[in-house]
Order: sequence, then structure tokens, then C-alpha cells
Amino acid sequence: MKHPITLLYHNPIERERLLARLSRLATLRITSVRYSAHSVLDGELCVCWCADLPAALSAKEAVGEALLIIHPGHCDQLFTLLEDAQCATCPLFESDEVLEAKIERLTRPEAYAEESAETAIYLTARERDVVRLLVSGLDTAQIASHLGIKATTVVAHKKHIFLKSGVKTTAQLVAWALIRSRPDGERGGRG
Repeated sequence: MKHPITLLYHNPIERERLLARLSRLATLRITSVRYSAHSVLDGELCVCWCADLPAALSAKEAVGEALLIIHPGHCDQLFTLLEDAQCATCPLFESDEVLEAKIERLTRPEAYAEESAETAIYLTARERDVVRLLVSGLDTAQIASHLGIKATTVVAHKKHIFLKSGVKTTAQLVAWALIRSRPDGERGGRG
């Protein structure tokens, strides 16, 4: 069965990049639409190119349909934070099999909801406090002072949060927290 998709693009370079990548998949019926704020989408799966995380966040908010975000591949871990039942991300040079699996998943959002419920991330109240203060720009010593705990305890909380969230740096943790704090960024856990 051919999946109808709408390829959203801002300029001809994006369109050609995506068409070159997607045309290798025989399972797709592609319609190209120049993206604008007034684009009318008919409930089809949309695919767009996003060079960075802010562009991907904007696309996710604006499209409101099932969306596959194709990106350059650097910061792949941050792009995957956007994934939910209506959104998947994929590096441009990912294998055809992985790309097809992402498209198939977007056609069955109920399967993702079941899968994500099993992998929900739960933070303790203190871990949520640490994340909130990190996002507000405080460093480890300032967080410790604010919470009345030792700096080593803050470091331990951060390590637990890193393990639970899968991020590897404080900058990624801040991005993770900001994405999760958005109404559409909630992925089943508290945080």
C-alpha cells in the first residue's frame, strides 16, 4: 500500500533534498507543497526538513498533523526528544528501512501511545526541582544553595536525571526539559 505524504518545503533546495531522499521509497505517494502559514493540509502525513531544533519545534507546533521531521543528523538525540504519537524524526542519511519504519509508525499513532506508556520517565519531586532551577539558569552551587542541599547532592540528582532522560550534557538536559514543558511535548511522564 502506498502511503500518501505531503512534503512541506520552504525553498527549492529543501524540496529537492527531500524528494531525492524520499523518492527511493516505493511505498510513498508524494505531493509537494510550499509551506506557508496558510497551508491547508488534508490529514495526510507531512514530511519536512529542519536544520535545527528551534525550526523543528516550530514545525511541530505549526503543522498539527502527523509529521516526520528530517534533519541533518547532528544532535540526533535532541531531535528524538520531539517524538510522540504525531511526530517522528529521522536523520537525512538514515537507512531506508528505518525511514519506512518511522513512516509506518506515524500511520499507527495508537501503537506509539502503548509503546511510550511503557517507557515513561518519572522524576522525583527533588529531581524536578533541580531541572526547574537548571532551566532557570542556575549552576550547581546556586541550585544547592537554593534547595538547602550540598552541591554533591545536586550532582547526584543530575546524574539520575541524565540516566532517566538519556541525555548526556547539561545543555541537552535543558533542551529536554524545555521540550517536555511544552503542552505538546509531554511524553507520558512527569518532569
